[in-house]
Amino acid sequence: MAQPERIGEPIVTENAARDVMLAIDISGSMDQIDFASSDGGRVQRLDAVKKVVGDFISARDGDRVALIIFGAKAFVQAPFTEDLVSVRSLLEQTQVGMAGPHTVIGDAIGLSIKTFQASQTEERLLILLSDGGDTGSRMSPVNAAGIAAGEGIEIITVGVGDPDGSGEQRLDEQALKDIAAAADGQYFFAADEASLSDIYARINALKPREVETTSYRPRDQLSHYFLGLAVALGWSTLFVLLIFRERRRPA
Repeated sequence: MAQPERIGEPIVTENAARDVMLAIDISGSMDQIDFASSDGGRVQRLDAVKKVVGDFISARDGDRVALIIFGAKAFVQAPFTEDLVSVRSLLEQTQVGMAGPHTVIGDAIGLSIKTFQASQTEERLLILLSDGGDTGSRMSPVNAAGIAAGEGIEIITVGVGDPDGSGEQRLDEQALKDIAAAADGQYFFAADEASLSDIYARINALKPREVETTSYRPRDQLSHYFLGLAVALGWSTLFVLLIFRERRRPA
């Protein structure tokens, strides 16, 4: 009746406290083999990005991560998940031109906002990487960034292209700076693989892994043991009384 119970040792669980969205430009200009690698050679821009961002993903243990790729259109390559191995694998499978040759930064931000609407976390971070300027979004990137800020999304932008290029090949640094400013973030420029690695290391330091920790003690009900004991004692007592009665009965 008192419902006795045994309380076990505390069990601690950790849940993601922040959602991190990675938006990666895979337009035609990312095929340029002009990015200085750590060994002194030249590599394709996207290959360098996949290597560095892949390592960044693997280090996000504790965050949920999603991946958007964009060119002429923007697509969700991986929804928010704690399965970082799968996100990195999907990034590795990404190829230049899969989303078209142009660059729609504003649409990529818009898709990020839509994807974040399913997020239950208060901490929301979008890291957007591009090597060009916006060439045809339905909404300007800065306006999209302002909407993102209203949804509690911070945007960090990373530029990897050529600021001195021409046409669609030119990295629009000012636009990326304005996007970051509109969404309470920062802008970084990477001229080579080493500086790109340094940028993501700095982002990792600025935004370390965040988890929500909960703890509880398992409770095992013990009442059924005492009930069983009471029943056993009851039957034993009745059995003894019956034997005693039989013995006292006259022959």
